[in-house]
Order: sequence, then C-alpha cells, then structure tokens
Amino acid sequence: MYKKSIHISFFVLILMSALINEASYGQSRVTIIQAETAESGVFEGENIRKITGNVVLQTEDMVMRTDSVFQFLNRSLLMAFNAQIETENDVLWADTLYYDSGQEYSRLRGRVIIQSDKNTVFSESMDVDHISEQTFFNVPVRFEDEGGTLVAQSGLYYQALDSAIFRGNVQLADSTQYLEADSLFMNRSEELYELFGRVFAEDFEDNVMFAGNYLYADSTGYRLLEENAWLMEISESEADTTHLLANKIELREMEGQSSMDAHGMVRIWTPKFTAIADTVNYREDPDQFTLRSSPILWQNRMQLTGPFIEAVLEDDNIRFLESYPQPIIVMEDSVTARLHQMTGDTLQAYFNDGILDRIKVFDNTQSIFHNVDENDEPDGLIEMISIGPLEMYFTDGEIDSLVALRNIDGSYLPESPQNIDRQLDNFQWNPESRPLKPPTQSPRNPEVPFERPFDLPPRYLQYIESVE
Repeated sequence: MYKKSIHISFFVLILMSALINEASYGQSRVTIIQAETAESGVFEGENIRKITGNVVLQTEDMVMRTDSVFQFLNRSLLMAFNAQIETENDVLWADTLYYDSGQEYSRLRGRVIIQSDKNTVFSESMDVDHISEQTFFNVPVRFEDEGGTLVAQSGLYYQALDSAIFRGNVQLADSTQYLEADSLFMNRSEELYELFGRVFAEDFEDNVMFAGNYLYADSTGYRLLEENAWLMEISESEADTTHLLANKIELREMEGQSSMDAHGMVRIWTPKFTAIADTVNYREDPDQFTLRSSPILWQNRMQLTGPFIEAVLEDDNIRFLESYPQPIIVMEDSVTARLHQMTGDTLQAYFNDGILDRIKVFDNTQSIFHNVDENDEPDGLIEMISIGPLEMYFTDGEIDSLVALRNIDGSYLPESPQNIDRQLDNFQWNPESRPLKPPTQSPRNPEVPFERPFDLPPRYLQYIESVE
C-alpha cells in the first residue's frame, strides 16, 4: 500500500528579466541599422515618424527586426509590425508591438512567441508593466520546455517575487505525469506550487492517480491534498488497485523513507481488504499503516473493530494485525453465516499470503464460537471466558480449533432460537459501512494538443531554420 515514492514534479517556467525590462528601448540610444524609407506621416489622425522596409534597429540590449516602425511624435508611443526582438538570452516575435516609454508599458498582440534557452511561450496577447515588473496574459497561453507543456486560459508573472499565477483549465503534461486544475500559483525560486479547484494528476512512472480541490507541493518533498481527496495506486504487477479517500492526505518524501497521513472520513479499498477510520498513518519502511479513532478493518468475512489498529503488509497482503484496548473481531461463518466473536485487552492476527492463519487474544478474553454437526448444520455454540490468552487456529481461512489457557470458564449452549444471535458486550458488526470500490477518476479536459495555438509567423520559422 503506497510503497512507492510519489513524485509530483512541475515545470520550471522562466520569463527572463532581459525580456521583461524592455523599458530600455526608451532609455538606450536607438541606431537604425537598416531601413528602406524613413518619413513623416499621419496615422489615425496623429503625426508619426514612419520607418519601413526590412527595418533593423539596435540598442545596447537588443536588436529589432520588423517590417515597419511608427514613432508617435506627440506622445511616447512606439509601434512595430511583424517584429522580431533579440536580446542576450531571449528572442521575441509579435505581429504588433506597442511600447509606451512614458508609462513604461508594453503590449504585444497577434502571434506572440518568446523563446529562451529554457522554454518557449505562445500567446496572442501579452502586456508588460515594466515599473511593477509584471507580465499579463489575458488570453490563452502555452509554455513549452524540453520535457513538456503547460497551457492555461490566462496568466500573470511577477518578476520581483519570481511568481506566476495561471487560471482557467490549467494543464501540465510531460512524459512522466499529467496535472490539471482550475488555477495554479507557483514561486519558482522557492519551488512552491499550489493548485486550486478540480485538481487531477497522474504519475505514469509510479502508476498513481490523485484528485481533490487543492494541492500544495514544495521543495522539501511535502505534498498536501485537500477537499474530497482521492488517491489511487496500481501495484507493480498491475493486478491490484488501492484507493484512498479522505478529507486531507499528506505525503512526505525523505531519503530512504516515505510516509502518508490521511485525516477525516478516511476510506481504504483494496481487492484484499477495506477499512475506515478518522486517521490513517502509513510508513513505507516497514510497510505498515495505523488506523486511529473508531477504525474498522474488513478482510474476507472478518471484521476487526478497536480504538487502534496496526497492520503490517507484505506484497500488498495483510501479514499481521494488532489492536488494543478491548478490540473485537467478528467472523461470519462461511457455511452457517453465524458470527464467531473474540475480544480481550489486546488482539493479534497472523496471516499467510493474505489468508488468516491464527488469532491470539491476550488477557480477560471472551469468545463465542458456533458449532456445526457432521452434516455442517448449526449445532449450538460455545461461550468461553479466560483470564489468560485465547488462540484460534485456521485452516485455509476456516476455523479449525480454539485453545484457551488459565482460569477458563466455558459453557456449551445447545441449538435454540434464543441462542442464535447471542453477542458479546462490545459486539460490532457493520457490513453496511464497508467501503465499496470507488470509481476511477479521469481528466475532465482533453489532452494537451500537440499543435501550437496559431500558425507560426514566417520570421519565427526562418529563425528556427537558421539556428538548426
């Protein structure tokens, strides 16, 4: 059960500062390297200086290649059409660039592409506030790096805090994982990520899926999944599937050790056992989990109820159970459907390949064991009390013998209607509470498209070809 380390990595999204700080256009000397014409004119009723014809402009920080540039003479506005801007670390393309040096604000429209050595960004609209160092994507945006892709309906990057917010059908996909949510907050330098609303994720390497309404992840290996939290793991052989549901699931990954804690209406379903509790604590080494606060565990026709239940696993099967104080174990007879019962101060159960082999109850033990005759018909019951231990042995999962030692007080009750439903004082039998296999959740969004969101501009294609 959850033996593997569960990795939730995210893409590193970088918008380089040299690109964001394009306020340098208005502060550096601009040199016209190439142009066919430079003349005065009027555009939309305003006086402009128009530079056209394969224009190349240069400052200390960048080179701009564009079809034409309009400089508005009565205000601090520059417009460039079909532009390519190269800086030391990045290259930018846009159908139209508006740069207001007075407000220190840029607007890029049309087919906007930003390429750095780490990733490439595609959007049809990008605004840059150079004073606050914020970049706004108010239409769908797509990030690509060498490993995968992030898409969202809108986004905001805040350079001073090295943080970003993406909203609307956020999707992240690479060869190892897929994640989606309504929104994503990330701080790249702190390696902190938060996903909000309809979160779904799948780890292809570890065969793990999880979902909820909130996911937190940081650089320490800590993960928090809240609100309708669901986690599903498929075993290495792909023969078994484990489901965990809770109000909150916490995962911690440390060197050589992984742990998981689940809180609030916890439900566990596997093909081999099921359980409910308010709290579950799991540790990878040894492979064991603890159920706390009114837990119940079911295995085949057995139900164990106690304030505290500890289980040790082996190959996804239960190998050992321990419960105290005053637990009770109830087993439904496979032939008569009557309920065998055992209780005491402490209970231990031993399994062989997932099949119940032996139960031992320590101190102040009580038991009810229903008999059958040679025709497997009900034949009364044995009720026993012992100060010392009580052991029940099984063959192929069926009760074989019962042994009690020290100060035994027992009686045989013959078959009669009034004895059929006889119960111990702390009797509990709750088959209606046993978890059913939950449905496997799946992404709500279609796969991240391989295609870019628009036809790539000729300048971009020419640049890529020249680099290659």
